Formats: sequence, C-alpha cells, structure tokens
Amino acid sequence: MTAAAPPPSAPDGYTEVSLTPAGASWWKSLLGPAAVLAVSLSLAGFIYATQARQSSETAVLKTAFVFATLLVTAIALYLLRTRRNARPATAGLVLLTLCAVLLLSIYLFRVSWYVFFPADFLTWSEGDFVMDMLKFSVGYPLFTPQVNNDSFEYVPGAQLLTYALAWLAGKAGSVPFYRVIQVCFTAGAAFLASLCCGRLLRISGANDRSAPVPRWLWNAFWFAALFLIATNSITNLFTHNLHGDALAQLVTMGAYYLLLVYIETRNRWVLAAMSLVAPAGFLVKQSLVAWAGCYAGFLALWGRSFKRLAIFVAATAGLVGAVTGICYAIWGQPFFFWTMTVLSKNGVSPLRSFQHLLDAWTYFAAGLLGGSVILTAARSKALLGAWLVGMGVLVMETYTSGIAWMLNHMGPGCLIAGVWFLTGVALIWERAAGNWMQAAAAVGVIALMFNGMGLIRIPLRPISDDANRYVRDIEHEFQGQRAENILMDTGTWVYWKDRVVMGDRGPGIGDRGRSQIGDFSGILSRIANKRYSKILMRGFHDRDFIYDYYLWPKSSGIRQALLDNYRETGRIPAAQGPTAVPNWAEDPYYFGEITILEPKAGL
Repeated sequence: MTAAAPPPSAPDGYTEVSLTPAGASWWKSLLGPAAVLAVSLSLAGFIYATQARQSSETAVLKTAFVFATLLVTAIALYLLRTRRNARPATAGLVLLTLCAVLLLSIYLFRVSWYVFFPADFLTWSEGDFVMDMLKFSVGYPLFTPQVNNDSFEYVPGAQLLTYALAWLAGKAGSVPFYRVIQVCFTAGAAFLASLCCGRLLRISGANDRSAPVPRWLWNAFWFAALFLIATNSITNLFTHNLHGDALAQLVTMGAYYLLLVYIETRNRWVLAAMSLVAPAGFLVKQSLVAWAGCYAGFLALWGRSFKRLAIFVAATAGLVGAVTGICYAIWGQPFFFWTMTVLSKNGVSPLRSFQHLLDAWTYFAAGLLGGSVILTAARSKALLGAWLVGMGVLVMETYTSGIAWMLNHMGPGCLIAGVWFLTGVALIWERAAGNWMQAAAAVGVIALMFNGMGLIRIPLRPISDDANRYVRDIEHEFQGQRAENILMDTGTWVYWKDRVVMGDRGPGIGDRGRSQIGDFSGILSRIANKRYSKILMRGFHDRDFIYDYYLWPKSSGIRQALLDNYRETGRIPAAQGPTAVPNWAEDPYYFGEITILEPKAGL
C-alpha cells in the first residue's frame, strides 16, 4: 500500500503534483476503520448483554476477564503463526491495536445509554439545538428579537445538517437519531485524523522506514486510538450531545487534512477547497472562521507564492462576507445579536484558561513529543508550518475555553495533537520496539499515556431507570393540555409533536444575564399576564437558578415575578443515577428537582 513519494521539489517549491499518487487508494484506508467499528460494536453488544444479566461489579469483572483473554489469545496466535519470524514491533502493535479496540467498545457501550436517552436535556445546549430544527421544519425564523427569548447563540449549520440527514433517513423528530448523527460526525473526524497520520508519514519521507509493520495494522490502530481521542473524557466528553462540537471537530480535521495535502501536492484545486473552509466553518461554529488566518499565515511563510496568498485571502474574505451577508438578509440584526454580540460579552478568564491547560497537559505533551520526532526526520520545511498551525489551534482553543469551566472548546486541537503523537509513534516504533523488552516497555508507556489522555473508562451503565422515570414525570405534566401553554426551562422533545416553538427558555436567558445585556421585559410581562397555565423549572429554590443566578451583577427579576404571580403546586423529584457511577449526569443541573408552578387566582 506504500505509494511513490512526490518529487523532492514538491513539498517546498512551486511544483504542482497530481493528487493521484497520494489519494488513489484513500478508500482502502476505510477497510481498517470499518473492521475496527464492526469489532468494537460487537464487543459493546457483549458488554450490554453481560450487564443485563448480572450485577455491575460482577459484569465488570467478567468483561475484564474476557478482554484479558482476548489480548493473550491475539499475541499467542501471532506467535504461533510466525514462530521464529515473530517481530517484537509487530507483536507490540497488535497488542496496542487490540487494546484501543477494546477501549473503543467500552466507550460505545457507555455512550449508547446517553445517545438513546429520549429527552434533549443531557446538556444545556440540547433543547435549543432541537428547537432550531423544529423552527426550520415549521418555517419559523431561527433568529428573532431578544425579547422573545427563543433563539440560540450558535450559528445553525450543525442543526440544519443534522435535521437534513435525519429527514433523509426518515427520523426527523428523533432525539436519539440526532445523537447518532453526532457520533457519526465524530467517527468521520477520527477517520480524517487517521488519513492525516498517513499524510504526515508520506511528507516526512518515513514510509519506507515504517514498511516492516503492515500499513493496514497502523490504519486500524490510528483510527481506534484517534476515535478515543476524539471522544476523550477530558476535552471531548460531549461530542455525542446535541451541540456543534462534533461537526466542528469534523470540519477542523477536514481543514487540517487539506493543509497537509496542499503541503504535499501544492495543487491549486486543494487551495481552492481551503478557501471554502472558513466560510463553511463559520456556519458550523463562529470560531472556525479563524482557519482563514491559519491558512493565510501558513501561505505567507511557507507558501512561497504571494500571488496564491493574495488570491486565497481575497477569495476567503469575499466568501465569508457573502455568507454573513446572506445570513443578515435572512434573519436581520437578531442574527448578529445572538451569534456575535451575546458571545462577545462573555469574557475570557485567563486563570480558567491556564487551569484548562494544566487539565489537558497530556495533549500539549503529545503534540510536542510527536512534533519533535517528525520535524527532526522530515525533509519538508513546510511541516514546521503545519505543526505550528496545529499547536496554534490548540493554544487558541485553550484560551477561548476560559469563557466557561468546560474544556470542550479544546477538543479539535487535542485531536490534531493526537495525530502528531501517533504519527511520531509510528515513525520511531521500529527502534523503540526493537527487542521484546523494549516492545513491552513501549506498549506500557503508550497504555499509560492513554490513561492520561482520558481514553480509559469502566464499562458501567451511566443512565439509571430513575432517569427514565424523570422523563415520564415531565411528559405526564403535558398530558391533556396544549403544549403551547406550558413553559419548561429546557427540553424540546415535549413540544415537537404539537410543533410548538417555545420561547422564554433558560439557557438563552442565563447567557445574557451573566453578561448583563439581556432585555427581559418580554418574559417579565408574560409572567405578569399569566401567559402560561403551567411552568416547570429546575433550581427554582436554589442559588444557581438559571433564570436569576446568584452571581449576576444584577438580578433579572424573574424569580420575584414568578413568586408574585405563580404558586407552587407540585414537584418532580430529581433523578437518581446508578450508585456505581458517581458522575453519571453530564449536566447535573438538568436532572435536578423540578418545581411546578401555576397562576395565582384573583390577581
């Protein structure tokens, strides 16, 4: 499967190389990932069957025993097949690949409980994400004046693409299927990342030196490990949730792959595709427009063609301007208010950003280690530019993650760091695993690195039966009544059947209350006029009430308005998770106790 290397002048000169040598067999790279997914899904099914018949602890022990048996059997079969020709490097890679596949099966088992959860409130963004799809399906504007409190602060690309794919599959309105699509986006990002590993090996001129170990085995290992990195529990915990993270990660890896292809080929059509990344990325997540600057910086320093740089800058700027102009023509000023003004008012805390750097230090170490190995051996000076772009993306994401306490902003950059790390492993594997002792040590070091990267999970069911009871209790409050008359702070699945676009949702109010730019006159007047026959709100009696948070510089007045005009008529108890999984709720606030409010009489 080793393709011929491009002419020596191609990586750093002007010579334009055909895409065929590097890309003709790209489809063959699908075979390894497809096999990995098939085996991982089968093993996830085994874990599910084991959990269904036994206690959690017994099931985990049985799973561990079976997995250990598989690892020993795989090495034994390799040694029996090759006998005296057995190679420590190949045996070690077989063991690492199977370890990654087993870890991926555990992830797929655990995430399936979240993916198939019927309601859209696992995280703060899910209700608004689904509401955008509902708006589109009924022809309601995605962005309206803020007094309506019915808009999302993210651009609609991920929502609309998810809805289109679900509609084509006949699953429009299915919250679980929406999450399945996000998992597919993540699998696609992992596949592109594995292609990036192959490109880096080609550009560095290392294909010949890595030939003794079969490329298909490296492809399988890369995909399994990168899928785990793309879903790691430190920075990518929410890629299966309804948010733009999964598609943003896919776009990021597509953008990085294009950069590597351009370094290798200098093909003008690749450059044309690169000019589309920033405008397309802007529709997925606002921060992805930064790829225009990343590409321009690379072309200025390593492109060696100011004509191409000028054409790229002009094309990208024009396309970004056209996209924003179209959005303004469709939605007007509310589009800019929700997607730019609201987010721009959420300041970055440098202290939080630094804390996130410390939390994700393994990915910085991985990027530095991989870069040092590859750049030392590389023949192309442009690879330094690719490495700086990748690490620059991670640094930029780390800084912007200081807006909040979650690290999900850093996910794509961590995946790029993983690409450099795993490619560096491939480059030095023959030397690092030259004998059996070295191979054992190398496997142990990589396995420990996996744990530091947040890739190892215990195969336990994270969603309890009580969480499903919680959903049923909410749905019971809507039975026999018009959904348009009942306000729930978040969650759209209960409104989908009646095609109701509900405003006054909690997350949008919370974001504007924190930055003190919210106009809450609309919701205050609706509460005073008793617009809603019933209101369901979490945290109503707590300090962290999302409508009136205790740390805001100024109260929104919403809690007091509710106390003045509504009375408490009941409560829905908080959902209790499995005793063996302490941090089962991805956003505990949305599984908390719900207060049921109804209008006071005679006022």
